[in-house]
Amino acid sequence: MTSSKKRKREAQKKGLTTAEWSLCELLEQVLAALRWQMVLGYANQYLVHERLSVSADERDRVMRAAAAAVESDGQLLDWGRRLQAIRAQLAAVDRALGAQGSAGAESAHGG
Repeated sequence: MTSSKKRKREAQKKGLTTAEWSLCELLEQVLAALRWQMVLGYANQYLVHERLSVSADERDRVMRAAAAAVESDGQLLDWGRRLQAIRAQLAAVDRALGAQGSAGAESAHGG
């Protein structure tokens, strides 16, 4: 795993915060997985409709089972946890920027 100092340097080189860089990496992974899931989905849809003549009831049963499998997928759960961590980091950055802005405004107005 990449050290936090190395990640921070990588982000700074790109003009991003660590949280923004993490969000970009997460988005790249999600989009790559989504592309493959779409390919598989379309391929399976074609096979079910064009080749197997599956009944509507059977197709619905399979879709419910597939949806349950997706909900328990470890990678999807990991992405959700990573997104929550990134949101927390970005909220901390926003709070810090807000505090800096307030302190600057107070000193400018003699506060």
